[in-house]
Amino acid sequence: MREVPVEVGEIRIGSRYPVRIMGVVNLSPESFYQASVVEGEASLVAKVKSMTERGADIIDIGGVSSSPRNIYQRESVGIKQEIERVSEALEALRGITSVPVSIDTTSAEVAEVALDLGADMVNDVSGLTGDPRMADLVSDRGAPVVIMASCGERCASVQIALESLKKSLEIASEAKICRDRVIVDPGIGFGKPSRVDFDILRNLRFFTYLGHPVLIGLSRKAFIGQELDQESPSSRLLGSIAATSLAVFNGADMIRTHDVLETLVAVRIGEATRGGTNSRSDG
Repeated sequence: MREVPVEVGEIRIGSRYPVRIMGVVNLSPESFYQASVVEGEASLVAKVKSMTERGADIIDIGGVSSSPRNIYQRESVGIKQEIERVSEALEALRGITSVPVSIDTTSAEVAEVALDLGADMVNDVSGLTGDPRMADLVSDRGAPVVIMASCGERCASVQIALESLKKSLEIASEAKICRDRVIVDPGIGFGKPSRVDFDILRNLRFFTYLGHPVLIGLSRKAFIGQELDQESPSSRLLGSIAATSLAVFNGADMIRTHDVLETLVAVRIGEATRGGTNSRSDG
């Protein structure tokens, strides 16, 4: 199926455009990578300014950690607290940056509040399956949405991850979400066996055949640590950079990362190797 580019704010995402960088801003102390957590308005504003200056095209804000609870033993967070964290952050960012902001949530209630406060996109790691109201909300608001393969431990192969995404795309279609609003994410990590994560990275082209831009989030994840015997996420930068270049070479259109500057270098090498554009001025 022919790819349909997606526009988020003034940023166009797709194979005809430079690979985009999504900078991760965690508002959740429960995050698996503690160095990525921001607390307080001053820290948040400084983080976002730093990321945009270093080359982030989009900022992804999350009020709760989406890392697997069984792996990282994180605590659960209620919707009320998630809304409070997200609301404070979005209000603090008003007038601070012109870069589009994505809200990382599986809750339609949180997404609605975020969109009302100026968020430009929804990043739903449940693939529209976590909240039955999410698909209709995204459709009604005309918001771009990232849909992730959400099969978790059941994703024992690339094919299962693909089938999971196809089911989520059916939900999107039934809710009348326009195709040019949808980005897909193969869902590296999230409890999958590490061999499956590497298989996804190796066979990324099959996800591009779905006809939507592809987002990859692999920054400092467990599969890198398992391969390199690095238990702490703080040790996984070099592995993340290597994997990023491979992801771009194999067809990724956007990279979600904690480390914007280093990722930009990896992206440009990946683009040059696959023969694509590395012009950051191409909107």
